[in-house]
Amino acid sequence: MITPGEMSPGSCLLIRTPRQLNLASEACALVWAPNGGLLKIVIISDIHGNFAALNALPERDFDELWCIGDLVDYGPNPHEVVEWVRRQAKVTVRGNHDHAAGFSVDPQCSAPFKKLAEDTLRFTQVVCTQDDFGFLRSLPIRQELTLNATSFYLVHAIPSDPLFGYCPEDSDQWKQEVGRISANVLIVGHTHTPFVRHEGNTAILNSGSLGQPKTGRPLACYAVWQDGHVSLKEFEYPVAETIRGIRAMPISSEEQDALIGLLRTGALPAMQSSKATR
Repeated sequence: MITPGEMSPGSCLLIRTPRQLNLASEACALVWAPNGGLLKIVIISDIHGNFAALNALPERDFDELWCIGDLVDYGPNPHEVVEWVRRQAKVTVRGNHDHAAGFSVDPQCSAPFKKLAEDTLRFTQVVCTQDDFGFLRSLPIRQELTLNATSFYLVHAIPSDPLFGYCPEDSDQWKQEVGRISANVLIVGHTHTPFVRHEGNTAILNSGSLGQPKTGRPLACYAVWQDGHVSLKEFEYPVAETIRGIRAMPISSEEQDALIGLLRTGALPAMQSSKATR
């Protein structure tokens, strides 16, 4: 397992195809672009209405962008985020907050986030358009792709519970989860914490959260897949812009403070005791 503490931002992990290896602990793959070059895929997740972070994404030269869900809620600009993702992402899967906004249902957040989710969902439902909600409803809850000889399985949470299941990076449950799929690479989000680990012949990648990271640092997270390497990356963005937007949201000052504290520190003191925060 590789976690943010062991892999500094920008460092790489080489991923090889199983047939190139005698060791079952490593998995796939060199992915080739249609023009014969090696494909560069930018992977983002859990943007949560933080358009300032999304707009500051430093990657400009890539072949495809994949979004692993949760475009909306918590942040001040869900409409702008949905528009951007519709234009830029080649593949997007639905997160629990996208599902809640699109279908007007409970996002099923854990207790520390439940009131924040409820109140910011109401804001999302006011500022987003019917086209936005139609897009969110149309998103698949899972996506299976094969590029060259590499198979990918994309899901916001976990294969057994695509929208709501919570599985932290060190969970023993990953063995059962990869047993449900047939893919070289399982790409997930939901926990807001980046990691790469292996289970058998499957590499599991969580890019972390672009818009609400829970890493103990106020840096937006994403990942890049290129030349058979995975890079976990972080970057600074104009967080003051997002804070100004949160202060203008029609939610209580206590809720504003909680959201701002999370953006500034990468953690909420009142929530640190809860493992399943989402």
